[in-house]
Amino acid sequence: MRILLSSIYPYVFLLLYLTIPFDEYMRALPNILLIVLAVSFPFVVTKADLHKLKRLPTILFIAFILFVFFLALGMGRLEADSSVLQKIALAMGLAILYVPIQGFKKIKKAIIFSSVAAIIFSTVSIVVGVYQGAEFEFLNSGNLIEAMLVDRIYLGLLCILSIIASYSSLKKTYHPSNRYYVGAIILNVFFILLIVSRIAIIALIVLFILGIFYRRSKSTQIIFVAATLFLGLALTFILNNDFRKKILYTPADTESQGLVANTLEMEPRTIIWNCALKISETNNFLWQGMGFTKTNKELLSCYQDTVDDKEKRAWLMATKYNTHNQFLDIYLASGAIGILLFVGFILFVFLRNKRQFFPTALLCSLVLFLLVENLFHRQIGAYYVGFVLIMLLIKPITPQKEERLIT
Repeated sequence: MRILLSSIYPYVFLLLYLTIPFDEYMRALPNILLIVLAVSFPFVVTKADLHKLKRLPTILFIAFILFVFFLALGMGRLEADSSVLQKIALAMGLAILYVPIQGFKKIKKAIIFSSVAAIIFSTVSIVVGVYQGAEFEFLNSGNLIEAMLVDRIYLGLLCILSIIASYSSLKKTYHPSNRYYVGAIILNVFFILLIVSRIAIIALIVLFILGIFYRRSKSTQIIFVAATLFLGLALTFILNNDFRKKILYTPADTESQGLVANTLEMEPRTIIWNCALKISETNNFLWQGMGFTKTNKELLSCYQDTVDDKEKRAWLMATKYNTHNQFLDIYLASGAIGILLFVGFILFVFLRNKRQFFPTALLCSLVLFLLVENLFHRQIGAYYVGFVLIMLLIKPITPQKEERLIT
């Protein structure tokens, strides 16, 4: 029985990550696969497997989970906050469930294939929409957004993870598989530009700058990928007026007030973050927080009281926007200790891995997305945070071959 479970366990885990973007169409499957993994785990794990978890980083993240859990329990808000708490625990649980699996090569491929499948699905949806008469203005169409498989920010996150996984899988010398990884990188880069995922574009630029500081000997392949990335970005920015409007927030009906003024006026996160800061100043919850659910309720009250524009106020009230910043969300929900534990975990992992490109790139990309999205409020976000934790918290069996990216 154990031998059978051990043989199929890795493929169940990989299938889980392959199906995550298709949750809308097969909603029950990821949950079923997760249950299969949880039930099988005691039969396939060994003591040696558990030793693969990096001790102190794992303890720090578990300490964060336990703190927010017992704080919610003690303050009587466990039931109200259970949805978010479950997703935080899920991210760590995925890292623990992965320990019986040897190496990272297959899960990296699962992320790469998943992003390619999501891109193909979204592209086909756009083509079908055009065939059926829908109008798509390149880079500036609501129809284009609706045709995408999942929310744009999560597609952007998946593409970034796929790019990092592909980049880390490239061999130093010529290898036939390199062409596929390079192709995956190019495909993901141009899809990010197509959907105008601003935070993903920023992440691409950050990754490129990071790459400059890490010596690698993949010469022509890396130069080709980098040149393709920036040439595509530069040409799109220069030649496409719609793209500039999307990036710089300069719609046709907006007066020319400069980049900063237009950004502050058009970006809803400016309103959201201002409300979050006001809530933190007017409520004395420094040490205990107010819980994730109450934070969202306070934000709605703030929108109602402070937003003068009726259309914006109605839109914000209807969409019930959360803080759109995971750090602000954790601070308001769990107080100073909660945010210190979470930020302390990130800083510790960064300092431990700052000499290696792959973990540093993953961590920086995660932080960028956490700054503009509450990843722990969506199950898909928890899955992708879980992928990052797998890469950061589990010791590689063969670090020379799997993870050493500095030469």
